[in-house]
Amino acid sequence: MTSEAPADVVGRIRGFVTSRFPLARERAVDDETSLLDTGIVDSLGILDLVTFLEDTFSVKVDDEELNPENFESIAALVRFVEAKR
Repeated sequence: MTSEAPADVVGRIRGFVTSRFPLARERAVDDETSLLDTGIVDSLGILDLVTFLEDTFSVKVDDEELNPENFESIAALVRFVEAKR
């Protein structure tokens, strides 16, 4: 497992979100923007995020962790990854 600085984690997650979800490119998305409430990420998008997090950061996302609090924003995703590592 690599130890990345939080800024690196933020950059990698932000890069994935903006490259994978077209609405994220069209809107001004900051780290606290709700990805769910704005419709940037839907239920299928959550699955894409899970795969990305598991593959990129070598974390395991358990079923009980699939909740809005963990996937609400880029900042929430960073906190989730940091807590898992």
